[in-house]
Amino acid sequence: MAIEFDLQSMSPAHAAVHEPLGRRELAAPFTIGAAGSDVVVPGAASVAALTFNVEDGLWRVTPAQSTGARLDGERLREPRDLHAGDVIALGDAQVVVRATAPCIIDVLHLAGNETIAPLAPVMERDGELDDEDVDIGALPRDLLAMDDRAARPPPGRTRRRIAIAAVLAVAGALFLLLSSMQRVPLVLEPVNARVRATDTLLSWHSGATLFVLPGAHRLRASAPGYVALERAVTVPRDGAATVRLRLDKEPGVLVIDTGGVAATVAVDGAQVGRAPGELRVAAGKHTLTFRADRHLDAIVDVDVEGLGQRQDLAVKLESSWGALALIVRTPGARVSIDGADPVVVPPKIDLPAGAHRVQVTAPDARPWDSALVIRAGETATVGPIDLGAPDARLVVRSSPAGADVSVDGVYRGRTPLDIAMSPGGRHDVLVARTGYTPWSRSFSATSGERTELEARLAPVYVALTVTGEPADAEVLIDGVSKGRTPLSLEVLAGEHALEVRRPPLTPYATKLTLAPGLARSVSYQLIDAARPASALAAGTRLTTKIGYALQLVKPATFEMGSDRREQGRRPNEVRRTVTLSRAYYIGATEVTNGQYRRFKPDHASGYVDRKSVDLDDQPVVQVSWDDAVAFCNWLSAQEGLPQAYVRKDGKWMLASPIANGYRLPSEAEWEYAARARGDGGLNRYIWGDQLPIGANSGNYAGVEARGTLPMVLESYRDAFASVAPVGKFGANPLGLFDLSGNVSEWTHDNYASLPGSAPQTDPFGPAQGTRHTIRGSNWRTATVADLRLAWRDGAEGSDQAIGFRVARYADP
Repeated sequence: MAIEFDLQSMSPAHAAVHEPLGRRELAAPFTIGAAGSDVVVPGAASVAALTFNVEDGLWRVTPAQSTGARLDGERLREPRDLHAGDVIALGDAQVVVRATAPCIIDVLHLAGNETIAPLAPVMERDGELDDEDVDIGALPRDLLAMDDRAARPPPGRTRRRIAIAAVLAVAGALFLLLSSMQRVPLVLEPVNARVRATDTLLSWHSGATLFVLPGAHRLRASAPGYVALERAVTVPRDGAATVRLRLDKEPGVLVIDTGGVAATVAVDGAQVGRAPGELRVAAGKHTLTFRADRHLDAIVDVDVEGLGQRQDLAVKLESSWGALALIVRTPGARVSIDGADPVVVPPKIDLPAGAHRVQVTAPDARPWDSALVIRAGETATVGPIDLGAPDARLVVRSSPAGADVSVDGVYRGRTPLDIAMSPGGRHDVLVARTGYTPWSRSFSATSGERTELEARLAPVYVALTVTGEPADAEVLIDGVSKGRTPLSLEVLAGEHALEVRRPPLTPYATKLTLAPGLARSVSYQLIDAARPASALAAGTRLTTKIGYALQLVKPATFEMGSDRREQGRRPNEVRRTVTLSRAYYIGATEVTNGQYRRFKPDHASGYVDRKSVDLDDQPVVQVSWDDAVAFCNWLSAQEGLPQAYVRKDGKWMLASPIANGYRLPSEAEWEYAARARGDGGLNRYIWGDQLPIGANSGNYAGVEARGTLPMVLESYRDAFASVAPVGKFGANPLGLFDLSGNVSEWTHDNYASLPGSAPQTDPFGPAQGTRHTIRGSNWRTATVADLRLAWRDGAEGSDQAIGFRVARYADP
């Protein structure tokens, strides 16, 4: 009677064993082997050849020594975890694991006690002929031939024997081949990829394992929607290492709608086609730049799904042109734009957005001349214009006087100002003076009328503190005495001459540029006139006690951000004029793990793809903005400098006034240090202004990182798949390393997605924010657009692609 098991109620430490003697339930541990084992199998070399047990919830088999057992064709020499489908060959039996939860095992005997039946009945001799003498020579020839045929076995029987022998030989050879096959563990992406060896028929793929004979093979992996991948591997006889196969997605198809505007399309800075229409683009994140005549560039970040899938992409191209409609009542009038040849005045003139000089003339009439501002997508209507009619007049006064006046973006003089204006149209007036808030108005110029504008400028004050040795020295600002030190006062924003004197000591004098909203402190040291003055700080290079080197950067004015037509530009790269009025030092390299551990000994930067990024000469990563600020304050204390940051309401803030302690560079300081060429120009990329990527220019996601990163720069290779030691690539013109590539870097500034476009002096970013600005590409960067030195982004928390370098002012 068959024994039925209730598998659902069976204990996890029990196994259901099916064998020729029947079915039974055994508790772990139990043994299989020769007589004396819990389960006896024929041909086993020893008692308890195999022991089955449960460890940590998993079934495991442990072989005795020299059992000759094989697990899935591989010799079983040490304990192994069991999985459904595993087959163990032991002696003249096979142990098949049908399941492990609950455990179900089939024991199959390949040889037994029963004798195999003969292939054909045994022929019996005829008893009547036993005692009879037969004269063979007297037999007829035909009888002899018949007897000879009877002595030979029937032809059919012989063929069957040969066929059986051949089948057994083939089966034996196949068994030997299968027992020689090795298991190759696979890690696949995608997991549904299929793998085979292209150079042999004896391979098969099951789950996360490929079975193949030892030796050199070429593996091919394929999956729907992915590009097939081939790789050469060598499979040893004693077990193969894990093979990782990552397939790239097939390109996706972008169906681009530009609203009917014909445009060229660049992907990551390289032109690839035109829109509207369809475009095949590699899977992953890309920056697309659309450029069309008379339109502003449109820059779109797209995550292409790939796998051959189609994605709709709607792009709105904003017009970069406007129109001018002139209403002229003088017969025979002609118009000239920006000095071009005059033409008959048309109903409408298409013009690029911006300021234009417009002149209307007619025979025997006084010309009409004016500067007009054309706005993109708008039509400016001017008139009616009567040539020969009296001019309009504009009078501008300001309090205080001496302010600069611009009309439609063109400088016209200083207040008080009285100028003639061509009648017709509206005009924009801007009044500005250093240290005061700018003032603006619009007015209509009417023939024969006088327009008077009174600009009351609001002063902007900056807190200034002057301290030093000896005290009780006189402070003069722009030649006017303001008191004696120590002194704190409010001074108009802008440039001032500062002098501190106490006879008979040598006076201290300097130029100050005070930026609105940014308090300043000045520290002086008056010395005897006979004693030579020391140079500023430590010269052009400074090295701290922990061996960290900084390079001097002189004051400068530059254009920060990027031009609107620059390929790969992002909307957050607002172009504006920035003045850095104070010399500063900035780290020649990023802070390393070794240097950071002088401050925080237990810090670990971790691993990338099982490779350490925690070596002493690699840049420190996995540090937050707060961690970087705390390091700056610690370094200031080590060097005997005032700490640049204070804790307020649970947040780090710059101390006011800003002294010369160590801090993170401002975003403006970082960009100028990265882009400055030394000749007054700025670089677009670390290697220059043009593509392709400069050889050995930085540690980016080149083809060497293909097994580590999902997307790489196919046209570039460097020697590092992840973080590189600092200073492995060439320095820029200012002597600074790794400002492009390796790791992105924290700056001091809170992140603003759209910074203001007004000119700035010594900016330190918005006062509030939830994220901080990071600058510079890193070892994961795989798009050309992000290699531009104007690239910027916001981040919070720590990451293995973000580190930092420090800065400080050179003067006190």
